[in-house]
Amino acid sequence: MESAVTIHHGPYESIPPTASPGLKFLQRFLPALDSLSPTENQITPFFTPSAPILVGSDPPTAANQAVILLEVRSHHMCKFHHDVHLAWDIDLGRDIGPVETSYKRTAPDEETAQKGQLYAPLAGNIQMKRTVMFEATSESVFAADPDQFPVRIREFNVLDLEGRDESDLQIVEMRIFLDQRPIQAHSANLFTGATYGS
Repeated sequence: MESAVTIHHGPYESIPPTASPGLKFLQRFLPALDSLSPTENQITPFFTPSAPILVGSDPPTAANQAVILLEVRSHHMCKFHHDVHLAWDIDLGRDIGPVETSYKRTAPDEETAQKGQLYAPLAGNIQMKRTVMFEATSESVFAADPDQFPVRIREFNVLDLEGRDESDLQIVEMRIFLDQRPIQAHSANLFTGATYGS
C-alpha cells in the first residue's frame, strides 16, 4: 500500500486550516523554533523526551538540550526565521517496505523486518506516524551587526512524528541538513577572537 503524501508550496504561514496533520504540525512548530523568546514560545512540547536532533554529521543533541542553544541564540540574534519553499507530509501509518532509520524505537525488529514492515508495530496508544520534510532558507541577523546583514542558509529538514491522534503528534527524531559555514564566518567577523555561543 502506498503512502499518502501531501505537498505544500510556499511559506508555512500560508498553510491552510484544511491541510494534512503533518503540515498543520509544521505550522505550529516553526514559530516556536524561530522564536527569540524561547521561554515564552517553548519548543519542548513538540518533542518526545528522548528525541534526538541531528545536524549534518554532528553528534545528536537531545531536545531538552536544544532549549539551552535557543536561549544562547536569542542573546546573539535580533532576527531568525525559516522561509519555507516546499514541504511534504507523508502518512506512514499503514506503509510497508524496508527502511533504514537511526531511531531505534521505531526500527523494525527481526519479526517485523521479515514481514517487510516499515516500522515496528505502533507502541501503546500510538495511532499516527508521519514524516514531514521541508526545504527552507533560514535568515539570521546578529544583534551586534551594525549593518544588520541577513545571513541566509538553505536547509533541508526531516521530522519524524508519532502520536495518538493529530493533536498529540510529537517529534521523535529531527534531522537537519545545511552548510553552517556562512553563519560561522559572519559570527567570526563580528566577534573577533570569540566563538558563537560564548
